[in-house]
Amino acid sequence: MSLKRILGVMLASRMAGRGRRRGGLGNAALLGGLGGRGLRGKAGVAALGYMAYQAYRDHQSRQRASGSTAHAASSTKSSSGLGGIFDQISEALGGEARVSSETPDPAHKQAAEEMSDDRALLLIRAMIAAAHADGNLTMDERHRISGQLDEAEASADERRLMATEIENPKPLDTLLAQVNDHDTAVEFYLASRAAVDSETEANRAYLTLLRNRLGITEEEAREAEELAP
Repeated sequence: MSLKRILGVMLASRMAGRGRRRGGLGNAALLGGLGGRGLRGKAGVAALGYMAYQAYRDHQSRQRASGSTAHAASSTKSSSGLGGIFDQISEALGGEARVSSETPDPAHKQAAEEMSDDRALLLIRAMIAAAHADGNLTMDERHRISGQLDEAEASADERRLMATEIENPKPLDTLLAQVNDHDTAVEFYLASRAAVDSETEANRAYLTLLRNRLGITEEEAREAEELAP
């Protein structure tokens, strides 16, 4: 079972729009532009950026293969569907040509390949827990999140697992017990931040709680805001 495809789609689409803002894990990450100092220099963060980038590229490839890119861009711009969310990301980034011209660092691909399914599942659970933080995960949002499984070409086992996770999110204490180092803490926080907007009081309180529980510094939090605006 490979859960990394699902995680990539969740990041690239901001959990099917649950994160509300445009872009997926920040424009730089979606373009494969991670690297350098701070969070951008961490292998795990680079892996998340690459998975989001690859999910977006896979979506674009399927659109081109079906000859539906132009139609989708015109007909789903205001749609809440997953295809519409990806098209909105493309528009925010300046169009498909800009995305297609970028080549991610091979080290980012290697970091993504080395991430375990256990780590991917932990980060998926982090995103689901964050989405439940404001107590307002609607049926429509649940449906759109489930729709990501089609985009990720999930197996039957993966679909059953995700259905269980969405309906029965793990308690935060249970998840944090699996965070054994600071790099994992950073990935956990960044994935959680990508799953919610920071405009509601409940979400801001949840992100502050995570920062304190995970030991995320103010500088790291600011970088996370840049990557998942």
